Amino acid sequence: MRPLLEMVQLSLAVPRGEAGFWSIILDLDKAGPWTVRQVSDRTQVHVQSARFYIRKLHLGGFAEVVEIRETTGGVPDAMVYRLVEGRKPQMAPRLTKDGAVLPETAKEKLWRAMKMAKKFTLDDLVDACTDVPRSTARNYCFALAAAGVVAKNGNVFRLVKNLGSQAPRVLAAKLVFDPNAKVVVGSSVLREVQP
Repeated sequence: MRPLLEMVQLSLAVPRGEAGFWSIILDLDKAGPWTVRQVSDRTQVHVQSARFYIRKLHLGGFAEVVEIRETTGGVPDAMVYRLVEGRKPQMAPRLTKDGAVLPETAKEKLWRAMKMAKKFTLDDLVDACTDVPRSTARNYCFALAAAGVVAKNGNVFRLVKNLGSQAPRVLAAKLVFDPNAKVVVGSSVLREVQP
């Protein structure tokens, strides 16, 4: 009988999204001033995507314009940025389009509560994270248990692998799998599962 689940290793080599932009910006800022183009060149995404996030960082007070470089040939002038001292968190700031800091996500709250408690039940998590629905806590716990991050014994969960400050993300993938060679063919499309 064929196994229900087949283990597949996925590789995410290119930084994507706001977390990817942020890690690149932190790296560039260590060396000095940087531009939107430098960030977008390292992510292989359209320059507008990087510009939109950097605009939010600027409006939120995380990045400041330190120079405006004149360009030629009808190309808009290039803004040169630096991160503001004291505003360089390890994790990417989650911001609205006008730069306001977004509240913590349900998964971030649950992960923080799990790390603090070490052993917990679903009721413990729901009590600690009062605005997180029980179904979200249950689904997240079972996803982490399936991945071996938490262990379940009866109705008690125990944190087995503290993976760090960022909450593990549950992803859904669309991919083409070749069962003959047991490899993923082509590139996969990943998205985060919403609660």
